[in-house]
Amino acid sequence: MNVLYRILLGLLATAGSIVSMPAAAQTWPSKPVQLIVPQGAGGSTDALARLLAPLLGERLGQTVVIDNRAGAGGVLGVSTLAKAPADGYTLLFGSSTTVAANAFLYASFPIDPLKDLVPLALAADAPFVIVVPGSSPSKSLRELVATAKASPGKLNYGFGTSSGLLCMELLKSAAGIDIAKVPYKASAQALTDLIGGQLDVVCEPLSSSAPNAKAGRLRILAGTGTQRSSLAPELETVGEAGVKGMAYSAWVGFFAPAGVPRDVSAKLGRELMAILRDPAVQDKMRAISWEPRPGDAEALAELLRAEIKAVAATVKAAGIKAE
Repeated sequence: MNVLYRILLGLLATAGSIVSMPAAAQTWPSKPVQLIVPQGAGGSTDALARLLAPLLGERLGQTVVIDNRAGAGGVLGVSTLAKAPADGYTLLFGSSTTVAANAFLYASFPIDPLKDLVPLALAADAPFVIVVPGSSPSKSLRELVATAKASPGKLNYGFGTSSGLLCMELLKSAAGIDIAKVPYKASAQALTDLIGGQLDVVCEPLSSSAPNAKAGRLRILAGTGTQRSSLAPELETVGEAGVKGMAYSAWVGFFAPAGVPRDVSAKLGRELMAILRDPAVQDKMRAISWEPRPGDAEALAELLRAEIKAVAATVKAAGIKAE
C-alpha cells in the first residue's frame, strides 16, 4: 500500500508540473492584443498591418487591435512599445526606419533597439519611389534634378515618416541638389498636399503611391532600389535615371518589448510565420505593393543588427545630422 501511495503521489506531482509548465503559454492570450503601428492611418505600413492583424487574431483566438501612434517619424510608437508591459499583449509593427534609422535621425531617440526590442518575425519589403504631382512639369527624374539644380532651394519635399525623410536626403546628397523639407505628422497628409500641388516631390512606398499614379493624380519618376522592383518592372531606378550611389528600401517586422516571456514570443513567432508563409496571404501582400519576405525571429534580429550598421555608415556619408 505504501508503495502504491508513493507512486500515486509521484504521478500527481508529475501531472502538476506538466500543467504548470509553461504557465504563460497556457494562459496567454486571455485578452485582446495591441499592435502599435508607428505611422498614421491610411499609409502603406498601416495597410499591411490591417491585412495581417486579423489573421494573427484568428490564430491566437483573440482580437488584435491596431493602435496608430504617428508622430516624430515613428519615435512615439516605438517608445510606447518599449515602455509597455512585457506580457505579450503589446506588439510593434516596426520598420527598418522606425527601429533602426531613427536612432541616427533623432538625437532624443529613447531606446536601444538591440536591447529594448525582441524580434518576432520579418514580414515584407517595401519598394520606395520618387513621386511628383500629376501636373508637375518634370516628366522624369532627370528633369526634376535639372530643375532643382537650376533653382537651389526653390523646390520642396514633404515627409510624414523617417523613411520619407531619409530617402529624400539620400537623393539630395547623391544628386547634389538643394530641396527644402516640409515635415508632416503622417505620410497620407504629405501625399494629399502633393496631389494638391503644395509640394513638389516626395519619396514614398510604391504601395501608397501607385493608386494615385494610376488615377493620374501623381506621377512616379523612378524606383529607389538597386534593381527594378518585380511589382513595377516598368519603372527605372534612380541609378538608371542618372543619380548614382543612391538606393533606398525598407522592411517591416513584428517586435515585442524586452522581457516578454520566451514561450509567448516563441508562440507569436510560430503563428506569424504560419501566416507570412501562406501563398494566399503573400498574394494579398503583393496586391497592395508589398514584397513578401517571411523570416523568423533570428533572421529579423540579424537583419536589425545589419541595418543599424548600414544606416550608421549611410548617414555619416550623406552628412545627415540628428535633429
